[in-house]
Formats: sequence, structure tokens, C-alpha cells
Amino acid sequence: MKKRTILACLDIDNRRVVKGKKFEDVKELADPVELARKYEAEGADELVFYDISASVDRRGMFLDLIRTIADELTIPFIVGGGIQTLSDAELAFEAGADRVSVNSGALRDPELLRRISERYGAEKLLLSMDVSRSSEGQWNVYAKAGREDTGQNALEWAAEGELLGAGGLVVNCIDEDGMQNGYNLELTEKIAQSVSIPVIASGGAGRPQHITELFERTSAQGALAASILHYGQVTLQELQEAKRSAGSSAVKWDENGLVPAILQDAQTKDVLTLAYMNDEALEKTIKTKETWLFSRSRQELWHKGKTSGNRQTVREIRYDCDRDAVLLLVDPMGPACHTGSASCFSGEAPGAKSQAETVLQDLADRIAARQAAPADGSYTSYLFREGLDKILKKVGEEATEVVIGAKNGNLNETANEIADLAYHVLVLMAELGLPAKNVTDILKGRKTEKE
Repeated sequence: MKKRTILACLDIDNRRVVKGKKFEDVKELADPVELARKYEAEGADELVFYDISASVDRRGMFLDLIRTIADELTIPFIVGGGIQTLSDAELAFEAGADRVSVNSGALRDPELLRRISERYGAEKLLLSMDVSRSSEGQWNVYAKAGREDTGQNALEWAAEGELLGAGGLVVNCIDEDGMQNGYNLELTEKIAQSVSIPVIASGGAGRPQHITELFERTSAQGALAASILHYGQVTLQELQEAKRSAGSSAVKWDENGLVPAILQDAQTKDVLTLAYMNDEALEKTIKTKETWLFSRSRQELWHKGKTSGNRQTVREIRYDCDRDAVLLLVDPMGPACHTGSASCFSGEAPGAKSQAETVLQDLADRIAARQAAPADGSYTSYLFREGLDKILKKVGEEATEVVIGAKNGNLNETANEIADLAYHVLVLMAELGLPAKNVTDILKGRKTEKE
């Protein structure tokens, strides 16, 4: 299960930890190495180090400091600030960073996300977003340490970042930064609902209750804290306890104290079964990371697979937007259905779409939306601006990359290149006005053809 995490954030300038309010009135506070040791000892899940002036000053990262931090820590840490190229990311990883966070560099060159993701994997890459509400009421993305309004819609940029290969998002609300009034739950949930990758909320933590509220009222999987830790207002132990308290209390139970639980294969995304959980089943699932359910017919707790051996390791738990249903992403150790089938939903309803078809259409719809509403910094908009010849060139390049990846026998590389080819083909289809349905209908018609 992708566990909820508490991340201690250390903004660094001139090799010192600093903090301000709304990115202004920045003051020096402490030595970053000493503070990192302290936060690890107190129980931080992960640390974040941001060089807040690297992009503004157009200079490189604090690589020697990263190396020192890597020698001192045993918990994972993220490095951000000044990552403008693939080489910058390489240097950060070589210095010891576990993950990198990219902000201004991605706004300037969206393809940077794709290059880093393809080289190191999406799980190693975070897209960081500094967000503020514009005078028109839109959530806009800011660059250069919150000083430059890009005009880019934050929800659209989040979705674009996921498409380009980011494995997670850090969403920092400039309006709440350092104010200690609580996270902006509206912004966090809107971003979380627009993507399928983990979201880390940043900006506004002032007391432990804010952590509980974040995890109970949004789908965020990480909470970033800075000022309240730096000034000793709370301890990491208190924040961890607040995180733990945001468990089953977030769910809206029905009149029988139950909530529907949808079980989905974490790898294939196939829906396995629909069951029910009570408070105890959910708590045990969270604690043991195995599926526990409540049997309505037997009126008792049910450890999935205890008798059959077909247990399930829970990788992630999600709540729906109304908090009245639970989704469990699991790794099944055998059939999920009592009939012996892998899924209880093995029968296909007439007219039902396959998962591949749904994903294809969803991506085609997102590309069409970007074609209708171009945005600065959008790679998709760039392709449409350049026109048919550029799109055809990219399709040819990606097809060649597929051949090279397959020839090299690198399955991960080949999968990435096939995904890139599929994306560029869909852009071509949109440019030509060719609906994706035309292609899927042809493929359906070929199901019964002899090979």
C-alpha cells in the first residue's frame, strides 16, 4: 500500500535552512545537515531539500551539500531547485538523492519530465507546482520561486505532468505558505482528482489537526511540513499520530456500519470483486496490509484468503469523492472469486468497452481538449502549433525508437517507446480529424478473423 507520508521540508539558501511567508520575508534558521539528522531521529518518513534560489540565480545545485546529506541519512530524501536538464537530474542522483523534484525546468521544457522519467523511472520523479489563485479565480502555476505567474492552469498542468511521466506531484499553495492556517484542501483535492499519481500537499501546516484534516478530507498521500517543525511548535511524533488518526474516521458508513469495497488488481487494473467492510475490517486492512472484509451473510469479519490461501497484499487504499466507497488496489495471490475465476466480473456485458479501449479514448479526449484550448508550456499544444509535418516526424521517430528498444531486448524501454508512439499517433489522428473510435471499431471487427 502506498502509505501516507509526513515529509519534513528544508528550504535552503546560501547553504542555510530558511523560511518565509508566501515566499517573502525569508529568514535564516539552521544548518541543514543538523536539522536533517534531527528530523530523521524524530520519525520523518522522508525529507525534502529545495534550493529556493537556484532557478532565480541561474546557478547549479548544492551538490556537495547533497553528498553530505546522503552520507548522514538513512531515510529517503528528495532534491529540488535548479534541475533544468537531464544532466542536472543525473548529478543529483549521483550525489545521493532518492528522488528529484522539478518545477521551473519543466515549465520551460515540459519534455524534461519525459526524459528524466524514461531514464530513471516515474517513481523517481516529482513535478513540483507553486500555485496561487488568480484574480479571475483560476488556480495558476507560478515559476521562479513563486515570483512569475505563468498563466498555466494548475489542474491542466498536473494532468500534463502525469502524461509526460511524473510519478507524483508536490502541490504548494503560495497563498497558505508559512501562514499555518491549514492546507488548502480545495486546491489539493481538485489536483488529486485530476490525476492518478500520488499528491503531496504543501503550504499551511500549523498544528497536528491540519494533518488529520488533510488525510480525511482529500486524497493526498503526503503532507509536507516546514515552519511548525523548524520553530519547534510541534514534533514529528505528534504529526505522525495525527496521520494515524486519519484512518477509518474519514469514511461515511451506511446505516449498518458498512461501506462498499471495490477490489482491483494493482498491476492489471482488472476489477476483482465488490465486497463490504466495517470499521474493524478497514482498520485491520490498514494495519496488516492484507485484505479484510465483512461478510454480510455470516455477519462476521473475513480475512480474504485465510482458508483458500488466495490472500491479497494491499498496495493502496483510496476513498471516492463522497467518502462512501473504498477502493483497494491489491496484488492477488490467487483467484479472487469463490468460483475459481480470477475476477468475479469475468462475464462481459453487451456493448462493454475493454480497458485498453477506455484508456485509448480517454487519452484521445484529453488530446482533443488540448487541441481546442492550447496552453503555454504544453507539449501537445506545441505539436499542434507546429503542424502535420512535425507530428509525422515525431511518429516516425517514435516508431524507430520502438524498433531499437525491442532489438535491444529492453522491455521497460520498449514499453515506454510504445506508449510514446501511441500518444503521437493519437495526436496525428486529432490533427487529421480521425476519431479514435474508427480505429477501435476496426480492431473489434478483427477479433474473429483468422491470423
